[in-house]
Amino acid sequence: MSKTMADYYQARAPEFENVYEKPERQADLAKLRYWLAEEVREATALEIACGTGYWTGVAAATAKAIVATDFNLGPLEIARSKGLGSHVVFAQADAYALPDYGPAFDAGMAHFWWSHVSVVDQQRWLAHFASKLRPAAKLLMIDNTFVAGSMTAPSRTDLVGNTYQTRRLRDGREYEIVKNFSTHAELRNALERHFKAVKILQLKYYWAVSAVVC
Repeated sequence: MSKTMADYYQARAPEFENVYEKPERQADLAKLRYWLAEEVREATALEIACGTGYWTGVAAATAKAIVATDFNLGPLEIARSKGLGSHVVFAQADAYALPDYGPAFDAGMAHFWWSHVSVVDQQRWLAHFASKLRPAAKLLMIDNTFVAGSMTAPSRTDLVGNTYQTRRLRDGREYEIVKNFSTHAELRNALERHFKAVKILQLKYYWAVSAVVC
């Protein structure tokens, strides 16, 4: 039953944005869209794990330029089809081995990615992502807060502390994926090794964080 994260998000691409239609989450999502649009205003941004481009589209309304990346081609095809503008470029890339896209960016975006990063890989990824951003650039992340009844409960915890969810697609296929729900203290502790001025916006169903490259 267990399949890789990449396999899961490739298969989930056609139904990925259904999660943003949940009625109880609309107030939170409106606040997050406003927050992100303001944070990236007139900035050049590098986005990893952009998926189908939901949050890329939000940022594109105010950002100067965006390079949005994802590991999977399926979600990228959907993202490209949205016609977000010539200032938005989509590219396939591994979040742990990003290529050189030229001048460093003003902001780095990683939405709904942090919860999928193994606890043993967090510092490696943060250091790598920070290296693609200019000094004093912003790190911007949005992710889930666990709320029983609104999302799948974790199914197990491994020996290093990762929690997992079992996800089922409409066609019945099941995937087990890493899905960690960080506390504020855990998030700050992880980020402050590479970033400063960490600010956390806590909502009912989501959190958002901004931080500055050291």
